[in-house]
Amino acid sequence: MNSLQADQRMSDAEEILGYDFKNPRWLWEALQAAGSPVTRVGTRNLREGNKQLAGLGDRIISVVIVTMSVEDNISIGNTNARIQMCANNERLARLCDTVGLTRCIVRNPSQQGMVSQRTKADTLEAVIGAVFKDGGLDAAEEVIEHLGIIDLLCALLGLPPESLAWPLRSDIPPGVV
Repeated sequence: MNSLQADQRMSDAEEILGYDFKNPRWLWEALQAAGSPVTRVGTRNLREGNKQLAGLGDRIISVVIVTMSVEDNISIGNTNARIQMCANNERLARLCDTVGLTRCIVRNPSQQGMVSQRTKADTLEAVIGAVFKDGGLDAAEEVIEHLGIIDLLCALLGLPPESLAWPLRSDIPPGVV
């Protein structure tokens, strides 16, 4: 892949995310599927593509949902159910397709152009991790909102998405899953 193609993928991804990276290396790393031909970004070796950032992004999404739940005085069981509803791999993979991020993924050449559900979910989590590394928790919360990761939670609770102000506040009635 030439640098023009790489720049286009990153530009497209920034537009999709609604976020401009101060250090675009974080985004470039986040777009690398496991087995991609890119094995180094800056000084970072990518042994598993975007997996490290995906792990971070997964935790950041959970932190945002847990923060909402704590503010709403929701039980830990219901909090875990919220995380499973909003951040499961199947849903994140569909969201990756819906927002157009799938086209930005630098794929493993042995997959012959196919992108697995797991790779899509990992990439969505990885870009959240990249935004967190680049701009902190507030920036990550804004991208989570922009992408609609918690819109399902609002729909299940019968709330309009705009009822959740960022940074997070308590708008969900206590005891509601």
